[in-house]
Amino acid sequence: MVCPVCNGKTKNNQPCKRRTCKFAPKCHDHTKVEVKPSTIAGRGLFARAPIRKTEIVGNYTVGTQKLTPAQFLTKYPSGRATHVWAPNKSVYYDALNASKSVAGMANRAPRGGRNNAKITGGGKIKALAQIPQGREVLVGYGAGYRL
Repeated sequence: MVCPVCNGKTKNNQPCKRRTCKFAPKCHDHTKVEVKPSTIAGRGLFARAPIRKTEIVGNYTVGTQKLTPAQFLTKYPSGRATHVWAPNKSVYYDALNASKSVAGMANRAPRGGRNNAKITGGGKIKALAQIPQGREVLVGYGAGYRL
């Protein structure tokens, strides 16, 4: 897999030339998210700068392990996984390794809470509302997500 080029801008307003998987679509210098301890579950994805509504802050299809249903069941025989997103029943994206992608560090809102981001059909993590600096990015993983 080839990691994409960061879509951020340098101080001189030139396109960044760094390749990135972990923080895609941005490199570490341009991303607005970071991984920190979460009060919801272990680690979480947090805004290190304010995030605008509709802004893309991550990509679940970059830096993750793509699995077939058979591979998923071999790796997770119980059918339960905490860092896996399945856009349909034929493919799974496993983001268990945070050193390769921070996308899987986004937790879902606790019961009664609201998600402030969503995973689009293409795997991008998109803010549903403005997310203030320091706030955790919370996504819905869909009906197939089980802890």
